[in-house]
Amino acid sequence: MKSNIKFPGLFLVLCILISGCMGSSFNKKININNIKSDLNGFYKKFSTDYLNEEITVVNKDIIGWDGEVVKYIDANNKVSRCTVIIYGEDEKLTSEYYFIDGYTYVTILKEYYAYHIYYSYNRPIYIMYRTFDEVVIYDSMLYKLVNGEFIKKI
Repeated sequence: MKSNIKFPGLFLVLCILISGCMGSSFNKKININNIKSDLNGFYKKFSTDYLNEEITVVNKDIIGWDGEVVKYIDANNKVSRCTVIIYGEDEKLTSEYYFIDGYTYVTILKEYYAYHIYYSYNRPIYIMYRTFDEVVIYDSMLYKLVNGEFIKKI
């Protein structure tokens, strides 16, 4: 009787272990060191191409908003980087999109002003505080950088 109980119990434990290991082995993890290395390579190539005038810069206003889109197009006629700037009454949003092989790296900088911009165009803008976020778009999923790790957003 005891051997009959041991086999199903052992089988159940093995199934749980196998299913747990399968989930972790097929779950793609984003390595921050690989991202940093890819970004460094991207910046080097982008800077070199820009200095060699192989990058075309296209500015477009966002219709209906106060803002602009700046596209950086490489020699292969592909957008390699894109900047979106949107101005609000009391904030400014700057998003940078870096199109790296296999994923998109995004930085989002929000600057919050101490007063509305339209109150006085003559005085300097005082930025009360800033927020900065880093996100990776990979396999149609968002991963946000939190405490040095890219965490999958639901």
